[in-house]
Amino acid sequence: MNCGDVKVEEHSLNPEIVRLKKSMVSFRESLSAELLNQSSSCLNNQRFYLWHNTPANSRGKRDGITYGDLSALQLKKFKSMMQLFLSTDGYQKVNDITVFSEGWLNEIKSDIWNPSFYSIDMFGDPEKSGSWGFQLDGHHCVVNFLVNGNNVSIVPAFLGGEPAKATFNGKAFDIFKDERDLALTLYNGLNASEKNVSITKSATRALKVGAAERAGQPDPYINDYDYSIFKKGLKYSEMSTKTKENLIILMKEYVYNLNQNFADLWWNDINEHIDDTYFVWIDNVEKPTSTSQFYYRIYNPYLWVEFNTEDVTGANENNMEPWNHIHTITRIPNNPKTNNDGDYGPFANAVNKNNPKTLLEHYTLADHHKKSDIFFDYELITLHQHNTAHSH
Repeated sequence: MNCGDVKVEEHSLNPEIVRLKKSMVSFRESLSAELLNQSSSCLNNQRFYLWHNTPANSRGKRDGITYGDLSALQLKKFKSMMQLFLSTDGYQKVNDITVFSEGWLNEIKSDIWNPSFYSIDMFGDPEKSGSWGFQLDGHHCVVNFLVNGNNVSIVPAFLGGEPAKATFNGKAFDIFKDERDLALTLYNGLNASEKNVSITKSATRALKVGAAERAGQPDPYINDYDYSIFKKGLKYSEMSTKTKENLIILMKEYVYNLNQNFADLWWNDINEHIDDTYFVWIDNVEKPTSTSQFYYRIYNPYLWVEFNTEDVTGANENNMEPWNHIHTITRIPNNPKTNNDGDYGPFANAVNKNNPKTLLEHYTLADHHKKSDIFFDYELITLHQHNTAHSH
């Protein structure tokens, strides 16, 4: 690959990162020339940002190569590499989504949902530089793995499940038990004033900074996307001691999907800005339970988390219980004030400049929202050429 003037790092001497490199090289060497060429791109290639969470449907609907293109040995090598990036819990979630939840759906409509449809794109060359990564992309599981010198990240990470809780091939799974139950402990433990500040009653529960609309569209929330509009809700510095403790536990559930040693470094950055953390809750504000529909969001200059429950769609033929359909997104906001790299590290070049940059633009421009009632839980400072503030 001729990647032009992409700025890359030297090879890391960190033993864990060296193991990651060796594992990636081993996987790449196991591929035929055709598969390797089909799945390889530069770190500044737009393919880095092309991911979405709609069903893959079949091979060829996404870039790269699919699980179905790999032999059993090749797939084992790939999954072994993922295990080095992820914690035990993080890998378990990915496996439960791609194997068990997707396998459950596959028995309903095999032409739409299939564990073999998950795709792999690789970026950079780990033998030539210390900057490289890969993307796992498919229905309800998208993770962007990146090594850049001594830095390792897995964001953006979109993890979901329908069903999120069920039994498949005799194995019970509850993919987001901790993300759900820890959040319920946090919310139900808020005092009256904390609860009043954290609740946003008028907003939609859709992910605010989620996936692109459809296949072939770049992630619209990269590079210069402004997260500051979401500094709403209950601020960490104004929380009770117990609420702070519960929020920390919940935040770590997302951060520590990454290998612990890499996650520790990420958490250090988050913790340095912990007072600038905000928590928002939408829906079922009286006494939500594990079977309720609800949404929550966490904003920190180094961590963005969203969680929502949705009604069942493709799986409703099996009379699955309502709201057993969960989406989560984990990101690192690209914040100029803190000068952090954000999602995709330093390779988040400005692409697809015509994409909407705010939620309002998203709802205005997206065809499938044109007939929807629009609610926003942030204040829009300017709309068209008016100078007055508008709250939605």
